[in-house]
Amino acid sequence: MQNDFIWWTVNIAVGAGVIVCLIVSIAFLYRGWAFLRVSTMMALNSDKRAEENFLGLLRDATESMIVYDDGNKMEGSIYQNQQVIDAVRKKLSENPKFRLSCYFNFDKDVLFTEVFKNNPCVRIVTGHEDRPDDDVHYKIIDGGLKAHISRHEVASPERRYRMIDCTKVPKGRRTHVADVLLEPYKAHALSVGTW
Repeated sequence: MQNDFIWWTVNIAVGAGVIVCLIVSIAFLYRGWAFLRVSTMMALNSDKRAEENFLGLLRDATESMIVYDDGNKMEGSIYQNQQVIDAVRKKLSENPKFRLSCYFNFDKDVLFTEVFKNNPCVRIVTGHEDRPDDDVHYKIIDGGLKAHISRHEVASPERRYRMIDCTKVPKGRRTHVADVLLEPYKAHALSVGTW
């Protein structure tokens, strides 16, 4: 009788262990599967492509957009572009809860800054023009739903960028996935005061 009790106890413990291992394995697979749902694309930027990407992110954003960029006054700059400014105005008027936070490396008289500097829904912080040549710039919407990441020298006509799209990640995993993929940029946004 004691042997039967030991045998049943061991079998129950082994069965419970197998079930726990199976549940843990499924949980890890589910977490990894969420990362496979992320869409990425890499390409070269042009002034027109930069405008299209900015307007696309702005259109898709529902709560917020964080921008870290040079913000300098140069030919073809999206921050001198009336269509971009009009799109931001429209977004702010249609969605009063929308927040736009910008950190620009350069404190220049760009049209964008002049137009939005006193808007309570737009926060613009400027740097001190001491940006490193390989600085990484980003635009992040809705806490990481989508992001545009680029690295280039100041005023470079050839700018490589990567788009990250987490819209197909299950909602319950989206924040975690975005935090992992965009952690350095989100941390930077916090450190410069745009978020």
